[in-house]
Amino acid sequence: MKYLATAIAAFNLYIGTHNFLNVINVLDNSKYSAASTAVFAALFLGLGAAGVYFAFWGANAKLALWLGVAPWALSLVVLFSSMMLSDHK
Repeated sequence: MKYLATAIAAFNLYIGTHNFLNVINVLDNSKYSAASTAVFAALFLGLGAAGVYFAFWGANAKLALWLGVAPWALSLVVLFSSMMLSDHK
């Protein structure tokens, strides 16, 4: 389970870094708003780093796995609320 948690955390760090580079305008390929991209960057980088910490030094693989799944669940909530509350003309 430690390897699965580490793989998910590494993928989350990759996604978070990609979103962070979109926020600071190094990349320009995000199809979401700047605020949503910043939220995704914070979620994926923060929870990915916490997942790596708990997988290696915290010795709690189950918590690391939950932290790896958390940004995906939270991002679905953010995307859904962004779609419902934004003005589409």
